[in-house]
Amino acid sequence: MNRKDVPEVRPFGHLTVPPERVEVLPNGVTLHSVYGGDQPVSRLSIAFEGGVAEVGSATVANMFVSQMVEGTLSRTADEIADILDYNGARIGVRPQSHHCVLDVWFLNDRAEELMPVIGDCVINANYPESPLETAKLRALSSFMSSREDVAALADEAFTRIMYGDTHPLGQPLTEELITSVSSEQLRAVHQRMMCPKRIHAFLSGCADSRVEQSVREFLQSIPSQGEGYTIDVRPMDVVLNPVERTSWKQDAFQNAIVTGLQAPPRSHEDYIPLRLTVMALGGYFGSRLMANIREEKGLTYGISAYLLGCQEGSYVAVSAQFDCSNTDIVRREIAAEMARMAVEPPVGDELRRLKLHAATSLAEILDTPAGIMGYYANQLFVGTPPGYFECQQDAIHNLTSSKIAEMAAKYLQPDKLSTAIAGR
Repeated sequence: MNRKDVPEVRPFGHLTVPPERVEVLPNGVTLHSVYGGDQPVSRLSIAFEGGVAEVGSATVANMFVSQMVEGTLSRTADEIADILDYNGARIGVRPQSHHCVLDVWFLNDRAEELMPVIGDCVINANYPESPLETAKLRALSSFMSSREDVAALADEAFTRIMYGDTHPLGQPLTEELITSVSSEQLRAVHQRMMCPKRIHAFLSGCADSRVEQSVREFLQSIPSQGEGYTIDVRPMDVVLNPVERTSWKQDAFQNAIVTGLQAPPRSHEDYIPLRLTVMALGGYFGSRLMANIREEKGLTYGISAYLLGCQEGSYVAVSAQFDCSNTDIVRREIAAEMARMAVEPPVGDELRRLKLHAATSLAEILDTPAGIMGYYANQLFVGTPPGYFECQQDAIHNLTSSKIAEMAAKYLQPDKLSTAIAGR
């Protein structure tokens, strides 16, 4: 390579997502697998049907999974931790709207030693009192800290506006919800969750036949003890008129705002073009909101816009933090940039940069087997339709200024913005 020569920059060619392999094991567990990479590391994600909406709170969903490794009928928490540490394994938990997910990262040559232990934790979790009380104290401390975070307060209030005050996914976390979690409650949830037909496992990485065999043996050992949870997808309440909510904190150093409006679902033909339009508005560093409110006016360190889609519906949101005295001007500028997108959409170099950023973000999915597996897992977790990658790629390639203007005029309407503000 001659480093004096400037490398050629060119658009991405056509990209393809490698197919996943899907197999239903004899006991009913659905195993998804994507293999690849050159490092002897794998990830196993176990998704139990039933999440925040079904078990009642994010705290219960989180602790149902996280406390699995805190003691079983035959192993203590310390013994489990020693085995995981010695074998270089790492555990993560992800409470989703309708699933509880346990992630296990491990070295391939340790799979035979690890999978029986992971199996013991999943099947025979005992939820002992002492580790649970410690976990509740940590959760309570984190919750109390969040009450001082204006961004968290604004986001919580806006989520409730979008979903509705009575929607199970719009309910705020409370101190009472955390302190009321009990071992008996978690054991009952666990008993019900042990339904192999309602469990999906996602295996990704540079896995070999021994890894696959160890994972299969563990998954096939999960007994059918409970009936599982039926996923309860309840559409968001329709927001007919703009709503505004405030959380005042007299000692706040800055204010936080989340403002937005409901949008078409992922299945709608406008969803992906609207997502790209929202990206142009505030989805990357060179976006309109960043250029205006951060770079030109210096009102905030950062501002972002995003389109969040789930099985219940979707919404556009813009969020930022700023000096308490600048709330009105920030709101005006957000509304002005939304309106301007419909009459002065990106053209020329701005449009080219937008499409390049969108294509690069999409291509990142293909960087690792875990990224590819995450793409397929999202079909289960948030309802992305089959062929979503290809549809995004086509939309980016065919994106025009007129399409952005059309989407902005149709959906980014400032007079319909609902807003949550926290601060003083």
